[in-house]
Amino acid sequence: MISKANTKKLAYIGAKPGTNSTKGRDSDSWYTPPEYLDSVRAVLGSIDLDPFSSETANEIVCADKIFTKQDSAFDNDWNVGENISVFMNPPYSAGLCGRSVNRFIDQYEAGHFAEGIVLANNATDTRWFSALVSRCSAICFTNHRISFWNADRKNVSGNTRGQAFFYFGSKRRAFQKKFEKHGFVMIPAK
Repeated sequence: MISKANTKKLAYIGAKPGTNSTKGRDSDSWYTPPEYLDSVRAVLGSIDLDPFSSETANEIVCADKIFTKQDSAFDNDWNVGENISVFMNPPYSAGLCGRSVNRFIDQYEAGHFAEGIVLANNATDTRWFSALVSRCSAICFTNHRISFWNADRKNVSGNTRGQAFFYFGSKRRAFQKKFEKHGFVMIPAK
């Protein structure tokens, strides 16, 4: 026998059952947990720039420089010094992921930073994913869904996709060694 769902206990993903709350569902404010940032730093040495960030996110990322909504990474060059490393967990709302990825690639190809890592959904059906794959030096497909954090450092529910880390730079083997604990690492033939 099929039973009916109790509509009083249903909610949108990330919302508390019985409320209309969307807390935790702001896909532009899903922060990267420290264990992944440790791996990022192990490869990059440090994070010089986080281009799509906030003061709250940077409490965890600890980048030397960030761009926020107020000083947009779309409007500023990312050339903030020599041998710059970039970590980017892009915003996802209203097509911002594709724009962010294009900006990352443009700035990398312009030589505005030496190496970088992008954390994004493994959305293999998108143009921006294909653009990352065709240009990156290595990829880690996570073997799990990342439990992102929200502003109060609690896990955000509702992550419905797996993720991938894209490495840009010359330390492919170091990336592979540090990221294989998170999933399957591929080094594209170039």
